Amino acid sequence: MTGIRIAVTGTPGVGKSTFCEQGHWSTISVQELAKQHDCIEEIGEDGAAPIDVDRLRDVVVWPEEPCILIDGHLSHLLSVDAVIIIRCEPSLLRERLQSRNYSVQKVEENVECELIGIITAECLDLPHLELNSADGVESMIAAVETWITDGFKPQKPSEPIDWIGEIHGED
Repeated sequence: MTGIRIAVTGTPGVGKSTFCEQGHWSTISVQELAKQHDCIEEIGEDGAAPIDVDRLRDVVVWPEEPCILIDGHLSHLLSVDAVIIIRCEPSLLRERLQSRNYSVQKVEENVECELIGIITAECLDLPHLELNSADGVESMIAAVETWITDGFKPQKPSEPIDWIGEIHGED
């Protein structure tokens, strides 16, 4: 496989960077790409440095790698070939974000985003694989290796993660 770009995305705090650091793939973060291409602003009042994703998508020069993972919750908005979506049970995500000293509003916005699967909904047009961070990094790496080797099949998960169904029980 030459020149395959795979976004590793998910709500902040789900374990994207941990997954990328543990795997054996070449990885670059959206933040690194944004800095390289002058598409990142100064850190704002909310503690975040906004990235101009539209401009970055237009100017990015991808490293010469046979397969590269792009780490970041905005990575699926770039020109990628496939997407790995890491998910996390909402109450655990809340604990993780609170331990990062996120504001109450930022914690609740991100937990809600995870609960209803906003990022997954944004990835439906691309081959994508959903992973539950509770399965552990080694299990997730094995699933991704199989998925990549099989040519990103299945193109979409047959049973997407449904936190609302798990919390409230399915009929």
